[in-house]
Amino acid sequence: MKIIFIHGMNQQNYNEATLKHYWLNIFQIGLNNAQQNFDITSLDINMPFYGDLLSKHHLYNTLDLATLFPQSWTHLHLPFHLRHNTTLVQEQKPRITVLPTFNPSQSKSLTQRLSIISALTKDHAFKELSLFLNHYPKLHDTVIHKFLIETYLYLSNPDFMHEVHQRIMYHIHSDKDHIIVAHSLGTVIAYNLLHQFTNFKIQRFITLGSPLAFKVIQEKLALPIARPPQLRGDWFNFYSPDDFLTAFPLSTDPFNFKPAIINQAITTLIHNPHSIAGYLQHPAVIQSILDGLKDEK
Repeated sequence: MKIIFIHGMNQQNYNEATLKHYWLNIFQIGLNNAQQNFDITSLDINMPFYGDLLSKHHLYNTLDLATLFPQSWTHLHLPFHLRHNTTLVQEQKPRITVLPTFNPSQSKSLTQRLSIISALTKDHAFKELSLFLNHYPKLHDTVIHKFLIETYLYLSNPDFMHEVHQRIMYHIHSDKDHIIVAHSLGTVIAYNLLHQFTNFKIQRFITLGSPLAFKVIQEKLALPIARPPQLRGDWFNFYSPDDFLTAFPLSTDPFNFKPAIINQAITTLIHNPHSIAGYLQHPAVIQSILDGLKDEK
């Protein structure tokens, strides 16, 4: 069984080796926290990388969350780390934040509580903005074009899409079974791949923080939207209600097909709910990957 990790946007500061190392570290932390004695070096894990293609197209992708705040909120005095750490672009060697253990008996300082409240307020505001934009696809399309260059380029440029697909297909083999674990934009890419290429076998499809629920994304997908024909097992979709880029599940039309997508709301990182670090180490995500490996046995 091969595991294929498909990353999302804003990975220009990595290369294939460093990004795979980062994801494997997150995966190992999740295994350790779930008390799963599992040697990941024994797994056949591949990490296709397409983050460098933006440079080839002379573009730079940045999602500056600060620019999305309504002007009337500029009087808010956010904590220092929220004012100056508002980008989803990862550092070259970022420290992996461990998911918090929510224990009511544990007391937090006033500063910690205010920081959490501020982060949750920000997450809620962005979620409301995303829900609003979803009703106006043309406006949403403009926002994506301005702030999410990589997503727009993939959805609108056939040459870029072809290059991304070729990078990923290089790691997929027709004579093996696969588990695909995709995050963010990677879920859109994976969905397209599973419909455009049919000469490989997928035992489990796991989407993390997927924006597929947005109409502006759906309008650029091949119609009709359907369950991938070569998917032999389950489709698990993990989303965080605090994640403004994936605020709701894939459960209504056009994703209400059979067998149904198994949607699960999870709690990720409070200060960056869309980060892969919050999704991939979550015990429910870890279990879905391990169960897929057990199915092979």
